[in-house]
Amino acid sequence: MTTSARGTALMLLGTFSLAAAALMISAFGADPLSTAAWRCLLAVPMLAPVVVWELRRTEVRAALPPRTVILAVLAGTALGVDYGFYNTSILLIGAGLATVLINIQIVVVPLLAWLIEGTRPPKLMLAVAPAMLLGVALAGGAFDPGPLQWGGVLAGLAAGVGYALYLSIIRRSAPTAVRPAPCAVLTLVCLSAGLTTLVAALLSGRLQAPENLTDLAWFAAIALIGQVITYLCFNIAMTSLPENLTSALQLLTAVFALILGAALLGQIPTVWQLAGCGLIIAGAWAASRVSG
Repeated sequence: MTTSARGTALMLLGTFSLAAAALMISAFGADPLSTAAWRCLLAVPMLAPVVVWELRRTEVRAALPPRTVILAVLAGTALGVDYGFYNTSILLIGAGLATVLINIQIVVVPLLAWLIEGTRPPKLMLAVAPAMLLGVALAGGAFDPGPLQWGGVLAGLAAGVGYALYLSIIRRSAPTAVRPAPCAVLTLVCLSAGLTTLVAALLSGRLQAPENLTDLAWFAAIALIGQVITYLCFNIAMTSLPENLTSALQLLTAVFALILGAALLGQIPTVWQLAGCGLIIAGAWAASRVSG
């Protein structure tokens, strides 16, 4: 198997794992902030053996300079915000629609770069944004009978903005070392994200600790599948694939989530919602083609 083929296979495994984790969150139905906290915190000891192996193969000071550590912590805070809103969106509108909505990040990331660094986005990306916003309205049920699902939609959009902030920060955290330590950085991100959501859950009085082995097993499974497996696959795959291809492949997470949600949980979108999902995915795909 060639390097690019292996990278593509790992990206597909990562996207499927992320979709499966969203489905598990929907099925478990625990408090969104608590799920986000335990998902991240339980991933830290799972990643520890990989981090030890990784740091033995590199110069720690070069791979983890203070700037990288600080940016990893900030990125983790943004990811904690993302997870809190994302989990809320999953419980309100289902894993499939929530995963589609988070793809708004692929437009938000270049807009943030424009705002912060003055890097003007390509014209195609600016043209795609209105179509994606229309898709958001359709996915939220704008043309369906009954009340609009704006609570879940707004939570999904907030998650997309949080994820865009995470990506914008983490992409600027890489050191100049010959051998970086991506798993160590991921562990710092998980720890920061977990503590962010844990504090938010405590302050809001919503912290739900595992009450028995079944609860612990659910949280651990979500951490293993949605955090460890997903991001290890992504971290390895992204070193051998162009950025626009990895962005496009990540869109399959939404497709997998819709299929799994419909097949296993009966979360079947309406025709208008499917049309909205199609607009969002098509717009994100178009944006990914000009981002690499």
